[in-house]
Amino acid sequence: MGREEEKMTSEEDLHDGLSRVIAQLTAAVTTTSLYAPTHPQVAQYVEKAHGLLQDLLRIKPEITILLIGDDLVADNRPLAAGSAFVANFVRIMRKKSFERLSFLPGMMKAELEGLIRDLAASEAVSVRSSSGIKLGKVELRIKKLDEQRAGGGDAATGSEVSPEIVEQLLALTATELDELKALYFTAKKHQKIDVRGVDDMVKGFIKGFRQEINPLSLLASLKSVNEYTFTHVTNVCILTMSQAENLGFTGDHLHAVGIAALLHDIGKIFIPDEILSKHGVLTPEERRIIETHPVKGGRYLMGIDGIPKLAVLSALEHHQKFDGSGYPSIKGGWTPNVTSQMITVADVFDAMRSRRSYQEPIAQEKIEEVLVKGSGKSFNPMLVDRFLKMIRR
Repeated sequence: MGREEEKMTSEEDLHDGLSRVIAQLTAAVTTTSLYAPTHPQVAQYVEKAHGLLQDLLRIKPEITILLIGDDLVADNRPLAAGSAFVANFVRIMRKKSFERLSFLPGMMKAELEGLIRDLAASEAVSVRSSSGIKLGKVELRIKKLDEQRAGGGDAATGSEVSPEIVEQLLALTATELDELKALYFTAKKHQKIDVRGVDDMVKGFIKGFRQEINPLSLLASLKSVNEYTFTHVTNVCILTMSQAENLGFTGDHLHAVGIAALLHDIGKIFIPDEILSKHGVLTPEERRIIETHPVKGGRYLMGIDGIPKLAVLSALEHHQKFDGSGYPSIKGGWTPNVTSQMITVADVFDAMRSRRSYQEPIAQEKIEEVLVKGSGKSFNPMLVDRFLKMIRR
């Protein structure tokens, strides 16, 4: 069949075309698993899927497939329910632990090839999003939107912010959480992280942010205590970038703040898990070890090409207090960078509101009291004042 015959011209064509895309992707993954990514048949399947998707993206600016139950759903309709290729792709998505697959304009064939390789690899290999292909979870978005609707609509601005905007940002949060796991595990193996992945995460937030949205409505929820590090870093990024935008940061400056916030806790990867998740009080030696993570994180980031200097600085400074106390101790009356100060406020807020192995969540009113009490000592007073106004709006 020629390309001209395959042009998509209606919503019905879009749905049928997407079913054919899934059939091609399933065949490509299966062939890659049985033979190799370089097998000629794999290239043919990828070429076909890419061509179909290019036509589909002329109809709709973003194509999203959701895994709901045993169905693949697009535009609130199941794709070819009961077919073998849909059942196989459902198994692939479950094996790789993602429930949302989005294709965006400008998606390159090389990105599709990378997706196929990741999907065909062992369960231990994570599937990574790219600029043209985004992956994530479904339940996080639904849970958050249900909470907002139960509370009478958008917690931030009522009718001014559409549910679609909030959904897009929550999808970014879910996707970013998955990507951060892969990024942090790469660092844990003492390998260099891919800066492009971090850039894409931050660009997604910058594109979707609206000052009128209360950032608390976007915070990710813990699925297990073991996910604390990834969820916490995602939330600190949201809260820090919200503060920065509120202060007037834009463009490259806001982008650098986002990267710094995402990577501020990277040094924790080099601390033994038994210390990070210990129930009860740390021994003096365990406390000494855990307090090495800012220096370890800063040193690790210094070896990565393309990382902003601000990220190195924030990894080093995020446990330093406004009055000069905290750790690590730096001589000469050192004052933390304003980005590190914003991260400190966000870090403490999210840590206290989260369930951890040794702590139950603390009520927001109590956390606000801690921030106010520490204002001028642990925290920059101006940042605390603006932060509290931001989360109360």
